[in-house]
Amino acid sequence: AGSTMTANVCKKITAQLTGAIGKQEDVSVQLEALDILSDMLSRYQLGGTLYSFHSSILTCLLPQLTSPRLAVRKRAIIALGHLVLTCSGNIFSELTEHLLAELKRNQSTSTTRTYIQCVAGISRQAGHRIGEHLEKIIPLIVQYCNVDDDELREYCFQAFESFVRRCPKEMDPHISNVMGLCLKYITFDPNYNYDNEEEEEDMMETENGEDEEQG
Repeated sequence: AGSTMTANVCKKITAQLTGAIGKQEDVSVQLEALDILSDMLSRYQLGGTLYSFHSSILTCLLPQLTSPRLAVRKRAIIALGHLVLTCSGNIFSELTEHLLAELKRNQSTSTTRTYIQCVAGISRQAGHRIGEHLEKIIPLIVQYCNVDDDELREYCFQAFESFVRRCPKEMDPHISNVMGLCLKYITFDPNYNYDNEEEEEDMMETENGEDEEQG
């Protein structure tokens, strides 16, 4: 009886929660609504009970990935991670296609970081489901590994880690490429000023050239 009552309450408040999230008028209310929605979706029985609301939940969460508030983006990623545990194949495909389209657009480095974090989060929660989409996802993540942004690069490697753990079979053809990137950046020190090293080399070349002319 208690479970039935809880499910009925959740069904009744879901529309109010998605409405509060979508309005974006009061960030504190929005964050609370995202937390409650995530908690409901994280409980497998309740997540399945909300099946008829999954489409509206997805519709309300996707715009939050471009919110100017990082806290809102982070909570939206968490909620989407819980949603993929019980959503239908169509909802999952819609989410994945949206993320792929936005990664291809690359509207800004900030939102690209968020989308890669989201892909990694979905993989951690339901990795087996994302396996069939990896052929499209991996080239994009590899591409962003070469962008001169340490934070973005870190999220890319976190995504690779999740893919390897959760989809080892689908990742097998890409392992050599990922290993190559790991070896390339394993010696990279973000605290070292590589620009100074290049300047010193340029100065040495200039001085050597001057010495030859004088000789």
